[in-house]
Amino acid sequence: MEHEERLAGVYAARTASELTPWLADLPAARAATRPASVAGDQPLRVVLGKVRRRPDPAAGRIEVDAVLGAAVLDLRDLPAGAVLDVVANSLLGKVEVYVSPGTRLVDSGTAGLGKRTTVDHTRRGVRPIPRADAPVVRLAGHSLLGHVRVTIL
Repeated sequence: MEHEERLAGVYAARTASELTPWLADLPAARAATRPASVAGDQPLRVVLGKVRRRPDPAAGRIEVDAVLGAAVLDLRDLPAGAVLDVVANSLLGKVEVYVSPGTRLVDSGTAGLGKRTTVDHTRRGVRPIPRADAPVVRLAGHSLLGHVRVTIL
């Protein structure tokens, strides 16, 4: 299917049922029919919807793909010393990650015609220096025409 034809069909669709044929041959669309999970080996895939999860920090690794949808990961209140790898990919979608103040964030992801941002809603003005035993969130992945945002709450 040609890119221009698919794009015109996606923009012309007004309901999910009209959009389904245009997304049926995409890998993420087929994966979305499986139950969503953020633990273990199965990644969380969100297509045309919004999913909120509070994953188990013992999983160690979380993979999230958002295609024309939104995934919200609540990583607030991670235990001291926890290390969590998050691979967040967005294609015309959004991945939102909530963390607590003092969480050490390492973002090694990329963006192509998309964006990756960190927003501090604690209103403190200056971020506190993380303690030595602070939880660590290592964020990777790619944003293409989408958005990956970390919000400190």
